Order: sequence, then C-alpha cells, then structure tokens
Amino acid sequence: MVEGKDNFSLRYIGERFQGARLPLDVLADLPALRDLIAALAKQEFRQKNPDRKRVPQGFDKSISFSLTDIEDGSAVPVFKLESEVAQQNLPNIGDGMEEIVSRAYKRVAAIVDDAANDIYPQALPDDAIRALSKLGANIQDAEKIELQGTAGADGNVVFLDAYRRKNLLTHIRETYTIEFEGIGELTGVDATHNTIQIKTEQHGEMRLQLDGVSMPAEQFDGNLFSFVEFSASIALDAHDDFKGVEAVHSVDLIRPHDEEVLRCVRRLQELSKIEKGWLGPDHGERLVHLAGTRAMQLVFMRANFARWFKIFPTEDGGLSIEFDHEEWSYAVEISPDGELEIDASSTDAQDYGPESFEGLTPEFFKAFDEMTANIDHDED
Repeated sequence: MVEGKDNFSLRYIGERFQGARLPLDVLADLPALRDLIAALAKQEFRQKNPDRKRVPQGFDKSISFSLTDIEDGSAVPVFKLESEVAQQNLPNIGDGMEEIVSRAYKRVAAIVDDAANDIYPQALPDDAIRALSKLGANIQDAEKIELQGTAGADGNVVFLDAYRRKNLLTHIRETYTIEFEGIGELTGVDATHNTIQIKTEQHGEMRLQLDGVSMPAEQFDGNLFSFVEFSASIALDAHDDFKGVEAVHSVDLIRPHDEEVLRCVRRLQELSKIEKGWLGPDHGERLVHLAGTRAMQLVFMRANFARWFKIFPTEDGGLSIEFDHEEWSYAVEISPDGELEIDASSTDAQDYGPESFEGLTPEFFKAFDEMTANIDHDED
C-alpha cells in the first residue's frame, strides 16, 4: 500500500510497460483485482459474523476504486478507494471499509506469495476464484505485476508472473485462463446452436459459442476452410493442454480484399474437395487438412506473391505451390505432415536449395525471403 490505506498501486515490469505505458489488454486486471478484493472482504465479513446469512446490502458496491495516476517505473497504476461510496451505501460500517479492503488486499498478496512457496488456499469462494482467474490473464513471459506495499516471506515485494499464476490457478481449479487471439480454419457450422468449429495451429479444434458476438453462425455458412480471426478466453491445464473455451469476445471471417489472394483461397477450397483416386484407381490421396492449412497461411503471410502462385495437389495428399519470375522457377512443397521444402532454379543453371523445415517457422520465412530476394514486386 502507498500513500495511506485507501490508496493502492500495482507495478507492471517488462519492456511493454517502459515509460509508464499501460497496454489496454492489461487494464482488465484492475476490475479483476477489485472483484477479488471484494470477494475476500465478503468472505471475511461472513467468517466474523457467522450469525448472518449474507453480507449487508450494498457491501459489494461499497468497494469502488478510481484510477488516479499512472506513474513511471515501469508502469505503476495508482487507484484509490472511494470512501464516499462506502459511506453512502453502508453508513454503519462505511468508516471501517478502508481497513476491510486493506486486509483483503494483503490477503491477495499472501495468496500469491504462498503459491510461490507451494502453499495453496483450501477454501476460496467461487467469486474469488473467478476474479483470480482474470487477474494477469494477459501477462506475458518475462513480465510481472508487483503488488506495491507488500512483502513476501523472502522480504521482497510480492509479485505475480505467468509461472506463479499458472501454478496457483491449476492448484485451486485444475485449469487456468488466458486471453487468446488467433486465427483458425473454419471446419464446421451449427446454425441451430449458434456455434462454429475451427481448427487452430496452437490448440487444435475449438468450438466457439457465438451468443453475444456480432456475427451469428449462419453468416459463416458456405465458408468452410476459410480463415477465422477470433478473440476468446480459454482454459489450459497444468501441462498447457487446451481444455475448453470459456468466453468468446469477437469472431470474424478473414475476407481477403486482394483478388489474387482470394483466387488462391478458392483454389485451396476446390482442392480440399477432391476425392481419393483423383489420379486413377488407388492413386492420388485426398488433401490432408494440415497441408491445406499450411498453404492457406503461407498465402496470407506472403500475399504479395499471390499473383504468381500456382497451387497443385501432390499424389500423397500434400500440395505444391509453384511460381515463375523472369528466368527463375520456385517451388514450395508441403507434405501431408506439414513439413515444407523450398527450392529454386534458373535458366542459367543456378540453384537455391532444397531446404526443409518442420513448419512455417521464422527460419522458413527467412529462407523463403532470401530465395525470392531478386523479385521486384513493384513491376507489373
């Protein structure tokens, strides 16, 4: 605590927060902390007043904070308890709300610090667990949130980072929640239940419930194998395995405005429908989903090449993306297991590659860009 019992501050440490910058995605931590403090304060009140079945009316609303400053070093949001709100809602105990909130804040710090020492709470109320699962949901590796004015068992200020947060949440609820923004391939539409099914590179298949977002499921009909951009709260277990979607915040089709990109997308959609045996009896496998996904990603991520791309199926269920420019011929071979091989040759017997990659890695794109460095995209 700083500047008295009714003032609180967090300190965000990391490159993103230098110069008192506070990215919008972490602002959700402030209402989450308020809700956590309120939940713990209500639990304490019930424990101290066992004869009462519920907290006084207006107790939760009395715990109200205002952000008063964002200080440097790296970024330190300072927020103040609105004592006047407590006085208005709870005239009998309003004067004591500062102490109640102060104790709840210290308990938040104790929960975080105990978790760092493999000590976990046994009886947190459900509303506290929900709030705790939202606190720090957008914190990244090598970042941490210090709870200013607190000290842990080691004498240092208590902090929450991604590692501590994961350990704490997976011990009290088996999973932890993160905010996830990604791109997936549309693999199913259920307009009756207003859901869509997408396949993501990071977490596999996800079912998105579209209640409350701008696009209902029926608007995705007819767009199978297209890419979908989405934002959601997802649950992972202690092994970082995907367990489910908790909430969908936004979802939309990626609609390519470039006609050449759209041509490539349509070509991939056509190839996804070919049946086994397209080269004759027992020859020619169906396009493997992973190969199609990798090809679609490459088209979007190197859209300035789309006007030259020619896409062909391979006998084993993979794809070949080929293109020519001046005296050079280029090829990206995508195998059914998602591995990629690139090579190029010229009319004067110069060669590049072949080089192989496990996926669309930074190393792949570095090699692809080196291979195609001689192409001038400004020419007609």
